[in-house]
Amino acid sequence: MKPSLKKLRNAGVVCLSLFVTAACGANDTPHDADGKGAAAEAETGSLSLALTTSVGDHQYRFSSFTVLIWPDYTWLQSNGGSESVLTAQLPTGHHQADLYNWELERDDGTGNFRHVDATLLSSYYVDFEILNGSTTTVTYQFETDGEIVTMGAGTLNVAGHVEERPPVCTVLGDDCGEGLWCPPTGITGAPLACRAAGAVEIGASCASPAECVANSSCIDLGAGPVCAELCAPDSFDQACVSGGQCVAVGADYGVCTP
Repeated sequence: MKPSLKKLRNAGVVCLSLFVTAACGANDTPHDADGKGAAAEAETGSLSLALTTSVGDHQYRFSSFTVLIWPDYTWLQSNGGSESVLTAQLPTGHHQADLYNWELERDDGTGNFRHVDATLLSSYYVDFEILNGSTTTVTYQFETDGEIVTMGAGTLNVAGHVEERPPVCTVLGDDCGEGLWCPPTGITGAPLACRAAGAVEIGASCASPAECVANSSCIDLGAGPVCAELCAPDSFDQACVSGGQCVAVGADYGVCTP
């Protein structure tokens, strides 16, 4: 079953559409003596699928992407993240694109691409027809929140369209409500979500992160575990409200250290 090939969660903030366009070859190749052969050869073309797209300042790519084209039994596959386009040759006629596997990544801002959760919203199977001298478009629709935790006698191209909506909550912000907070994914290893805060104040001894008040975690700063204030990337190397300086720990958060 397809779900077993890719276990992805529906995070619901970024929609990524892969628009695949197929253009057929011209039919001006001359016939041979019996009117066959050369004309048949003209009814083929190239198929290509782009594996990168962007939204705002965010750059996305498919490091793994596998499609099977029926009835030709033609595989288009990328497994290393180095390809920007996949290509194949197909005849004119009716085809079906069968999406088998994918993995979406986003540039973390330093040129390094990291995995993001994504869910296929459209069908795995897309029927399309290639007519000589015409163009056909098919679409695969994906959804992701973008947090760091795409065919005939002709050319099949892919362009990406991404719509980005606000995330569930603001990391280390105050929009979760009383008694709740929004921890960074770098410290939880899970998608953004409002979580219950503890009652142990910043600077006091603790036994687990769940005990600490909002925007803090149980961290050993050298004299035993205490609830230490967490800080956002825009505060790196700056003074913290609770004292000390904001030192970067992950891409999306830091810790206030003495």
